[in-house]
Amino acid sequence: MKEMYNNYKKELSKKNNILILITVVFILGLIFGSIYITILKVEEKTTILNQVNNYFTSVSTSFENKIDIFKNSLISNLTYIIIMWLLGLSVIGMPVVFIMTFFKSFILGFSVSSIFAKYGFKGILGALVYIFPSNIVLSIFILFLSTYSIIISFKLANSAFTKKTINFKLFMGKYFFVLVIGILICILCSLFDGFISPYITRLFTNFIK
Repeated sequence: MKEMYNNYKKELSKKNNILILITVVFILGLIFGSIYITILKVEEKTTILNQVNNYFTSVSTSFENKIDIFKNSLISNLTYIIIMWLLGLSVIGMPVVFIMTFFKSFILGFSVSSIFAKYGFKGILGALVYIFPSNIVLSIFILFLSTYSIIISFKLANSAFTKKTINFKLFMGKYFFVLVIGILICILCSLFDGFISPYITRLFTNFIK
């Protein structure tokens, strides 16, 4: 019983360490993404700010394109989640998962800082419109999925090098359940992006006029 407790405690400690590391990578991505706009050339910065304005304008007026917005959001989110999930099944997937996590948070940080740069103080509301709730929910799940993917990849690598057998059916069942949860989250977030977000975004665009 004591040995089982010690093994569980050791396993939990590993998960916490990986989660902390993934969180640090995610935060670094946010920081670098947030400051990246400050080092862009004037022409590049102007182009980005115009794209930000076009984004809010197009979303707020795309009531007739709800299905297209939903499909595009769903395809984008599902592709990212499935690729990260599959990487957990490969021995070389660990570094790629770290890179994808950093890139995702970099884009999020860059997008939010671009909104602030375009709209100033009013950009606080714009940033909230952009990240809540879809990007927040997806970011939290990505932290969880990244951690789980690295744990699975680590177990496979450890099994390959030490020749230890693992209960593949057991951990694949749990890992597949994580994928199902990810798919459901993607569907819900995409439904919000397609059918609710345009109305909220329209309130923001009316506010900044």
